[in-house]
Amino acid sequence: MSHVVEAEPAEAELSETGEETTRKTLRLFISDPHHLFRECLAVALKRDKRFDVIDRTASGMALLEKLAQHAADVLVLGADVLDGELIRLTRDISALFPGLRILILGRAESDDPVVDCLLAGAGGFLPRDQSLAEVAAAIEVVARGEKVCPPQVMRLLFARLGELGRERKRRQRLEVLELSAREMEILRLIADGLTNQEIASRLYLSVHTVKNHVHRILDVLGVHSRWGAVNHAFAKGWLADRRRGS
Repeated sequence: MSHVVEAEPAEAELSETGEETTRKTLRLFISDPHHLFRECLAVALKRDKRFDVIDRTASGMALLEKLAQHAADVLVLGADVLDGELIRLTRDISALFPGLRILILGRAESDDPVVDCLLAGAGGFLPRDQSLAEVAAAIEVVARGEKVCPPQVMRLLFARLGELGRERKRRQRLEVLELSAREMEILRLIADGLTNQEIASRLYLSVHTVKNHVHRILDVLGVHSRWGAVNHAFAKGWLADRRRGS
């Protein structure tokens, strides 16, 4: 069963001036541990006018070095197994080259490693036994920033994203619960621009006590400054943002 909708061949489009233009040719980089496979795939994709295969190599450090030398649009990344090493490589590539889309071709014993690769930054996954037409169509879909994977993997991906979202909210709730009412009050006053001395006068506390509260706030939130704590609280929605221009 096909996992993607077959993309149409390149065709003329109208620009804003009304002139005919052609779709952008996608620059492809192919990486696969098997020399014969990547050479055959490169030759086959080169025959398609939608694509320009700019380079190919095995995976590893050579891949990262060559990616830095080329401005590819899509990386076709072949793998024998979807293991922790591939997931780390995908995460590293996504971090180093944020504009690069990744399509993984490989074998997966279960759906979980596929989801791990997608969460690490891959745009899609196809089994190696797919047809050339399906690979070409998947490249175009991934290049548009859309996901390509079997339906059951997509369902698992949505479920995993939901779990991550719930866990993030749970951590945020625990974080704010670790702050006492007094510490939240001090955090609000810091956000209002008050110094430790001014906060002490406002709350009838000693400056030493205020400093202790501030130090604990920084420890709980994992930040290094008063304004780091304030920005953290604004980002979490704990405080109404009354900063100038907001």
